[in-house]
Amino acid sequence: MYREAKARSANPSSLSLYELTDCLKPPVFGEAIDISANLHNKVTKSSAVKVLKDLHEQNLIAGKAAGKQIVYHALQDPNNAASPEDIVAMDREITDLQEKIAAAKGEERIAKANLIALNATMSTHDLRASLIALEAQKKDILFRLNPLRSGSVKTVSPQEKAEVDQAWKLWNSRANTRKKICMEVWAVVTEEMPEGKTKEELWVRKPAQTS
Repeated sequence: MYREAKARSANPSSLSLYELTDCLKPPVFGEAIDISANLHNKVTKSSAVKVLKDLHEQNLIAGKAAGKQIVYHALQDPNNAASPEDIVAMDREITDLQEKIAAAKGEERIAKANLIALNATMSTHDLRASLIALEAQKKDILFRLNPLRSGSVKTVSPQEKAEVDQAWKLWNSRANTRKKICMEVWAVVTEEMPEGKTKEELWVRKPAQTS
C-alpha cells in the first residue's frame, strides 16, 4: 500500500526524491495527477509537475512522453538486471507453482464433492432414530409371527377360502339388490311430501350395531 509522504505546504517543491520514491511504488511513478492523488492531494498537481520536472532535469528520474502527458519512472540500474540463468530459474519456479495450483484446485473439487455427498446422507442422530424404529418394527413382526410358527393358528385351506369368497359375493349381491329396492321405494314415498317436511327429515339412518 502507498505510504503517505509529508506534504510541505510552505514549499511543496522541496519534496525530495527519497520521499517520492518512498511513497510511490513500484518504480513507475505515473503522471503528475496520479502522484497528487496518491498523496491524497496534499501536494497539488502543479507542485507535483514542478517537482517531477526538476528531478527529471537533474537526471534523478526518467520520463517519457505519452501523448500530452509525461510518465515518470525511477532510473533502472543495469547491474540489477536479471541474468539468463535467473530468468530460467524464475520460469521453472512459475511452472512449478502453476502445477501446484492446478493440483490444489483438483483437490478442492474432490473435497467439495465429498462434502456434498456427506451432506446428502443421514446424520448420526437420524440413523439412530431410524434404527430404533426398525427394531420396534422387527419386534412387532416377530410377535405376530410367533403364533404361526407355534402352530396355534389354524391355516385356511384353499377350499375354505373359495367358500368364503363365494359367500361374500352372494351376500354382497343381495345387499346391493336390497339397496336398489329401498331407493325405489323411497322415491315413490317421497313423490308427495307433507307440507313443511323435507326428504332429509324423513330419512332415518339406522345406527351401526357394535359387536
